Amino acid sequence: MSKNNQNFWSKINFFNKNSIAPSLILIYVLMIIVFSSINPLFITISNFKSILSNMGIYGIMAVGLSFVMITGNFDVSVGSILGVSAVVAAKLFNVSGFEIPIPLIIIISIAAGALIGALNGFIVTVIGINSVITTLGTLAIFRGLSYLYATEASLINNEVFIKIGRSYIGIVPLSFIYMLVILFLMYLFLRFTKFGRDIYQSGSNQSAARLAGINVKRTQFLAFVISGITAGIGGVIMASQLAFAQGAFGIGAEFAVLTICVLGGISLAGGRGTLVSVLVAIFILGSISNGLALIRVPVEWREAFQGIILIAAILVDSIRMRRRELLKA
Repeated sequence: MSKNNQNFWSKINFFNKNSIAPSLILIYVLMIIVFSSINPLFITISNFKSILSNMGIYGIMAVGLSFVMITGNFDVSVGSILGVSAVVAAKLFNVSGFEIPIPLIIIISIAAGALIGALNGFIVTVIGINSVITTLGTLAIFRGLSYLYATEASLINNEVFIKIGRSYIGIVPLSFIYMLVILFLMYLFLRFTKFGRDIYQSGSNQSAARLAGINVKRTQFLAFVISGITAGIGGVIMASQLAFAQGAFGIGAEFAVLTICVLGGISLAGGRGTLVSVLVAIFILGSISNGLALIRVPVEWREAFQGIILIAAILVDSIRMRRRELLKA
């Protein structure tokens, strides 16, 4: 392997000295010790099941958002995409006159997320509008459409579909297993395929990527599609877990998912971060929400604490970027 290739892989290999995964694992262990010492219920099997059950949806969405952020863009519309996909699934279960097969409903619902992701990607890469502005706009548009078509809850009475989101294998919820499978496949995709290398190189240095023959716009476009697909999967799972869907689904999800990504070391400047660190961040954020609830911290303070985590993670990322710039100088 050439020296350039070694330097490139060292940036995205979670075993290298620049990885934040070991630090996050240490933080998580300390967090477990603190919460369990305050309330021993934190380390019970039933509470562990609750934590895992709540982690799956946001974890899946964080995987897709990571692709977009590594290319140097943002997608703040993931919450509304989740809501649209959930509403589509619920509405298809309530079509009068005939019964649509469950696999087809799932495919159509996820395809709805993919289409919104494609729209985001088109506006950003072809029209050239900033990704934050673009996805803020589509967030509002599709949130409004969700409210328009699902002002009241649409119930789902199909037991087979409901089991998709509610079932367990042992003590592990299926939703968490879905997340692990998707994260593992996407990690391999990023780590060992040309498209994965293109994702990182497009976010690291667009000019150099173009000179290397990479179609940067196509790479960024596909990253938005992937984000839309994972948000769509999240919407299907949420509809399955709750057995209904309404327009309010996914409100605030973009904040939680962004926090996971930034805490997991996905650089705001693009080009850096691994899904392994994101996985640890998923555990941290899911456990924090649960732990604060067990020690009876008021809801408003729990949300404030998540905001503090996001700001702290952004600050750390900013310091790391400045340090890298100084080392290059």
